[in-house]
Amino acid sequence: MLNPRFCQYFQEKFFENDDENFQKFLDTIEKPILRTIRIKPGKEKVVRERLEQDGWILNPTEILRMYQMDRRADFNPLERRLGMTMDHLAGNFYIQELAAAHPVNLLADGKIHDDEFLILDMASSPGGKTTQLAEYFPNSFVIANEPSRERIPQLLQNLERMHTPNVAITLYPGQQWRHFHEIFDRILLDAPCSGEGTLYKGTDAVKNWHIKSIRQIANLQKKLIVSALTALKVGGEMVYSTCALNDLENEGILAYISEKYGEKIEIIFEKKFWPHIDQTGGFFMAKIIKKASIVDDVESEKHKNFNTEIKKFSKNLGDFFLRDGISTFSHRDKILAVKNAHIIAPFLEKMYFMRLGETIGFWENNKFSPNARAYRDLQVENFSKIALQNEQELDFYLRGGMLECDSDGYFLIQYENENLALELSRGGIIENNFPKDWLRR
Repeated sequence: MLNPRFCQYFQEKFFENDDENFQKFLDTIEKPILRTIRIKPGKEKVVRERLEQDGWILNPTEILRMYQMDRRADFNPLERRLGMTMDHLAGNFYIQELAAAHPVNLLADGKIHDDEFLILDMASSPGGKTTQLAEYFPNSFVIANEPSRERIPQLLQNLERMHTPNVAITLYPGQQWRHFHEIFDRILLDAPCSGEGTLYKGTDAVKNWHIKSIRQIANLQKKLIVSALTALKVGGEMVYSTCALNDLENEGILAYISEKYGEKIEIIFEKKFWPHIDQTGGFFMAKIIKKASIVDDVESEKHKNFNTEIKKFSKNLGDFFLRDGISTFSHRDKILAVKNAHIIAPFLEKMYFMRLGETIGFWENNKFSPNARAYRDLQVENFSKIALQNEQELDFYLRGGMLECDSDGYFLIQYENENLALELSRGGIIENNFPKDWLRR
């Protein structure tokens, strides 16, 4: 049963004298919705074909490469779990709620850009919007900030699975970004919120709903959006979004910045997604352009906290060669592959990065040893290949099974011409280094 305070507030604010639509809203807000997936650029045709062969029905949506997932009548969900498909484990698609994909789509104007931007995702975990930013802005560099350390592991897992060498992770409180004055071309603030639009997931977001807690959340959002606008370049664009539906957040935040900054900003678009109208989760988003410089009323701090152990790596990788656009850095014994490194290079001594680009291996005994994921950033076209012959062999490998081969060295593991891993054979045995977090269970 929904919280009476929640129901009363929404009826008075949004459905006064409209009992019919209010009842539709109440009937819909907790109903599960069909899942949607976002397919990686260049993978759309083959992923669609494989999923359709598995019994999935993919219905296009209004967003680029995004599909609503339904199932054929003979579909067995125990045999074909979407999250355990090869294409999901290999990072060819991301399971993302449709409304949640709209903010990045709005920031990118629904298209892939060639611009070399520095982009900030201020509250990044679990990573759906961050990976979407990396896809829409492939020539840019994205800083994925997550202020909660407990949420970093899930963010890291998703960034690595989806392959994001043009992304770094930071762990700053959102308010701290105001000290990085006007350095970002684009900012996404998917703000911490009351979560009223997530009830379709079975959450208890409104169980203890109270106007006092909503005001507290709105006050936090005001601080975050001020920080974001201060860090945004003049002429830059940002999107503010929440999965809330009340108007103390959302419209209330826009009213606050409009009063505070006047003609220094322009709100060029806003939309609220209602479950009973849009058939999505509840969501709100707005796009803002910064028209003039904003001077923070808090004295800027010197950026003393940075990772001194991340350094440019210039040694030869032996038999391995980098793909175009990839630079290497080192962090202790780890070798990092970074795309569009020239964009982030000026800030390496101004920010502390928990993760920079992709870890592709280790430097041990004056020699590079690649990991299983390194094939995505290395030129491996001439490597020997081991092709898994059928679904049974694929399943065995994706559950951690060892493979046999006739010789030693590095092999590219493939299934239906899809690269899965770079593996090392010793004594004719491949022990299986496919990432443990991505193995089938």
